[in-house]
Amino acid sequence: MQCIKKDFSLMSKSLGFAKPVVPVLAMIVALALAGCGPKNTTGVTQLPVPPAREVVAFNTTPPANGPPKAPVNDCKKGGSGPYRLGAGDKVRIIVPSDPDISSDYEVNSSGAITARRLGAVDVAGLSVSDLESRLMQRYRDARYFTSSSVLSVELLSTRPFYMIGEIGRQGSFPYVSCLRVIQAVALAGGFTRRASRDNMTIKRFFADSSEEEYVTEDTLVEPGDVIRVPERWF
Repeated sequence: MQCIKKDFSLMSKSLGFAKPVVPVLAMIVALALAGCGPKNTTGVTQLPVPPAREVVAFNTTPPANGPPKAPVNDCKKGGSGPYRLGAGDKVRIIVPSDPDISSDYEVNSSGAITARRLGAVDVAGLSVSDLESRLMQRYRDARYFTSSSVLSVELLSTRPFYMIGEIGRQGSFPYVSCLRVIQAVALAGGFTRRASRDNMTIKRFFADSSEEEYVTEDTLVEPGDVIRVPERWF
């Protein structure tokens, strides 16, 4: 505003007017706007417009050194197939028509349960559906069931798995669904400083022989398995 007043006074004296006319005032305002204000302006009046480029479609194959593929979720299949019962498992037998038979049972060290009115029933190696069929047949043969009787079996809990070797805490641990070796190690307190992660082995509960097999951190663990973490030499 001080700049505009200064230009207005000079223009009035030079033209000899006591009061400038409208055109002169308009010119003064224009000059004032052009000469007043900060002197350090950049002169940029609009944002830069990007050049016209061809749009590139990213539909090519990813590079070979990218992240590895996610492991297949094969735990939904129960690892090596339908879950097979063994010592330490707990099951529930439900018979709606006869509540006295309904009860919870734990598979003993011999691989059997003591079912009511039947006595010992071998269940080791059977799936839950196999056990249902076996119990139905046994109760029918004993004339406790008719053709319309219904029996179902539920798996309440599984036998534990075991950790030995260079881990924080050795012993048995409750099994959880879809458990992998690295998760089992975490449950056992992690690796020790002397642990050899490249030579871990596992002894399967239903293995045909006593030999152990080498595993990786992504290998699935099944109930009753024994995982060994050896000591490294250097």
